[in-house]
Amino acid sequence: MPFPKTADEMKSQGYVFDNDAVCRGCGEDIEWWQTPRGKKIPMNPMPRGSSEAVAHWSTCSDAPLFRKEAKA
Repeated sequence: MPFPKTADEMKSQGYVFDNDAVCRGCGEDIEWWQTPRGKKIPMNPMPRGSSEAVAHWSTCSDAPLFRKEAKA
């Protein structure tokens, strides 16, 4: 299943909005969503239903700081 394109699509696929926050890396506003499998995902802010859904790590200048190291 492709990643949802809007907040409305996210909701219809089982994603749940959690809260608004500020990225600890770059300082930009973000929205936290919970995936259908219960994991949290930071998203760039979206006016409800009208804007493209973009995972914040794809645009965050400090994204490498939050990546988990691959286990050997």
